[in-house]
Amino acid sequence: MVSGQWLAERRLRLLQLADSAFPTGAYAFSDGLETLTQCGAVRTADDLTAFLCGQLAHGWGVQDVSACALAYGADAEALAELDGLLDNLKLVEGPRQASLRVGANLRKVALHLWADDLALLPPTRHHATTFGALAFALGLPQQDSVTAYVSSWLLGRVTSATRLMKLGGLDAQRCAAQCERAAQRCIHDALKAMPDDLGGFSPLLDIAAQEQSTLAQRLFQT
Repeated sequence: MVSGQWLAERRLRLLQLADSAFPTGAYAFSDGLETLTQCGAVRTADDLTAFLCGQLAHGWGVQDVSACALAYGADAEALAELDGLLDNLKLVEGPRQASLRVGANLRKVALHLWADDLALLPPTRHHATTFGALAFALGLPQQDSVTAYVSSWLLGRVTSATRLMKLGGLDAQRCAAQCERAAQRCIHDALKAMPDDLGGFSPLLDIAAQEQSTLAQRLFQT
């Protein structure tokens, strides 16, 4: 029987893993949002909400979230296949390298904090696979872990938007709240996903990510 104290400890670890202050360097990347705000494609709170819901339904949500769910409990061979699939699906170099860098940082910090619990952690490379594998190794519930992963991304993007747009913190949080149904649907689908389901089609974002390095002024790396 699982004790309440043990479960509470594990949930605290999950909150720590998903917190924006966890030193993975994820805050340095906007996932193409910086280009879209500068070119005027995302100008208002409604634009931001539509962008976020679109990514949950057609882009990041059907790629990284599904990979995170599939990585939970996967063996080393399956994790390597998932990482290779993400290499191929992330067509633009910037976002691909960002995913690898954040994944490496996440793994490094987690191993530093919980070395004993993660002694048998299999190799991972991307952020999504690393988060899923870590959650399983730390004894965290799968659904809670995938939910935390989505929440971390969503709140990270709206925080980025407050730096890129004329958008206050309250309006940014309202955008996140308006994405609740899209986020729930994304989580539900990810928990049922198979490797062949990973995909995503967001050409506008791919172009924006590619052009981000050419911007005259930049706050984010990609």
